[in-house]
Amino acid sequence: MIITRPKPIEEILSMVEMFPDLSICVVGCGICARKIQTGGEAQVSMMTAQLQRSGLDVLDGKIVKHACSTKSWDSFVEENPALDKAGILVVMSCGAGVSLLGRISGKPTLAGLDTTSLGSSLKDETLENFCAMCGDCNVGLYAGLCPKSGCPKSQVNGPCGGSIDGDCEVGERECIWAKIYEILESRDMLHLMDGIRPPVNHDRRL
Repeated sequence: MIITRPKPIEEILSMVEMFPDLSICVVGCGICARKIQTGGEAQVSMMTAQLQRSGLDVLDGKIVKHACSTKSWDSFVEENPALDKAGILVVMSCGAGVSLLGRISGKPTLAGLDTTSLGSSLKDETLENFCAMCGDCNVGLYAGLCPKSGCPKSQVNGPCGGSIDGDCEVGERECIWAKIYEILESRDMLHLMDGIRPPVNHDRRL
């Protein structure tokens, strides 16, 4: 699941102002953004209302099933005619959805959300920073916790010097290496922390 968070409305308005006199359609995504409540029906309605209160010409707010996947622009428009009539699309999905709609629509397509990480959903809890999509996965050696995404410094051989009593020096968060150690210890697998692991091989992403 792609994790997103809302952009400040001031940032969105500043982008829209770069395209004066164009009508707007707000587009949400029926998969990830809807699941974590950043681009579902309620959020699209709220964004539509905010833009209208700012005096902008908003034609409609629509939810597409997959913002990042479609057969064609025509298939989107067939179900959502407002997409074709609008001059600008404000898309409340991950960056992949924004990019796809920008490529196939021929319209200015603005991101209404910031994409932050690849995560998961467990019951009603959203779990962030599960994966850095590095192309060089060895998460099984770290008790299923990826230090490349969970550590702000992407440390792959243990915590940095800023970790104090299991807490990360960056923000209010637990050091992921403290979690990794705790789980491996409980499984009697601390030997997995022996040795030095090489940095990520970024060539594997190509």
